[in-house]
Formats: sequence, C-alpha cells, structure tokens
Amino acid sequence: MSYDNDGKRRQLLGHLSRRLAYTAPALMLAVGGGVALQAGSEWPPGRVGKVMAELSETAWLVSSAHAEAEAEAEAEAEAEAEAEAEAEGNAEDQAEAEAEGSAEAEAEGEAEAEAEGDAEGDMSDVQRPEGYSPAYSEDGENDAELLAQGEALYYDTSLSTNGLSCASCHGSDGDDRGYAATFEQPFPHQVGMAENQFGMAQVHADEMVQICMVAPMAAEPLEWGSDKLTSLAAYMVEVQRRFTGEPHNL
Repeated sequence: MSYDNDGKRRQLLGHLSRRLAYTAPALMLAVGGGVALQAGSEWPPGRVGKVMAELSETAWLVSSAHAEAEAEAEAEAEAEAEAEAEAEGNAEDQAEAEAEGSAEAEAEGEAEAEAEGDAEGDMSDVQRPEGYSPAYSEDGENDAELLAQGEALYYDTSLSTNGLSCASCHGSDGDDRGYAATFEQPFPHQVGMAENQFGMAQVHADEMVQICMVAPMAAEPLEWGSDKLTSLAAYMVEVQRRFTGEPHNL
C-alpha cells in the first residue's frame, strides 16, 4: 500500500499555520510527536528527520510572526498611552496658561481701575477755596519763625496715617530730592501728581502741601489758613529756592 508522504506533510503544515495561538515549543511537541509516531511505522528511513526539520523551521517562523505581532501591538499601545498623556499634559498647560492670563488680566484691570480712581481725586480737597488769601508769600518774604515751624513739620510723621513725613520722600538736612524738573520753576508751577490725580495744571505751594497730605501721606488735608499749612507752604517756598541754587533763608 502506497502512502502519500507529501500530502501528509502539506496537511500537517496547513494545520500548523492555522494554530497561531500555540507557542513554538507546544507546536513542536504536538505536531512533531504525532508525525514521529506515524513515520515510525509507515515512512522510509531518513524521512522522519527531514520532516521534523521542516516542521521546526515552520514552527519557528510562526512563533516569530506571533512575537512580532505582539511587539507591534505593545508598541501601538505605548504610543497611544504617550499620546493620551501628552494630550492631557497639553490640556493642563493650556488651562494653567489660561488661568495665569486671567489672573494677569484681572490684576491689570484692578491696576487700571486704581489708576483711574487716583486720577479722579477730589480737587476740592487740595485746591485753594474761592476767596482764600494765604498768610505766606511765594516771593520769599517769610519770617524766620514761620520757616522754623514749617521745618519742624517737614519732619513730623504724625501728620500722616502711614508713618511718612515730607522728609521721607524729599530728603533731610538739605538733601533735596524726589522733585521733578518742574520744581525748578517758582510757584505756582506744573506738578505731575497734581495734574494726573487731580487735574490741576499748576499748583501753589500750599496746594502742593495739601496734595502730599492726601496722596502719599494718606491723611486729611490741613485746614486752609491754619498755622500748619501756612508754615509748611512758606518752608517749601524756601526749599524750592534751595533746590534751584537761588538765595534762600534756610
């Protein structure tokens, strides 16, 4: 009785290809063992070894293909996970940037509102009232007693609510500083703070004192015609002269 060796081998190889779920060792044991038993009684000598070699090569190819497929699947899963993590990170960064931008915009809005509030200061607090006649002279004709009183108040922090004095911003012992170039002009003259915060094109010495009381020193304006306001204004007239290098009485 003849035996179709080639047909049997093709049948075994086809069966092996369809069973990709097997691992190579298991496939070798299952198929190779069966072939070896069958071949032992019906195949000619030497045929078993050849078939087993061919089966080993086929099993290795199947196992390699299976391993490559698993590796590709793992790589795709890792790539998807990385993409998801990157997307989540970008979303968090965008949310953080939007929050920072919102906070900055809010801070800018508050600063603008505060600046607008400063620019809308009450001019009536710092501008000479109608019919007011000062008791000092802006021509430098002020007596020594008035100047001495003004100098003492220049260093007095009790005039403010925040611990400042006139000297805190403008120096002491003749160290005149913190003045704009317009301070070189005799009173009345233009002052940036008066114009920006109170809409006043120029100020007298007593008006400048009132502006400093209300703004930097955060206090109530001094009473118009009071000794404090009069002596401080007279002192500032002499400071202005000293600042420009003109003769003064300090």
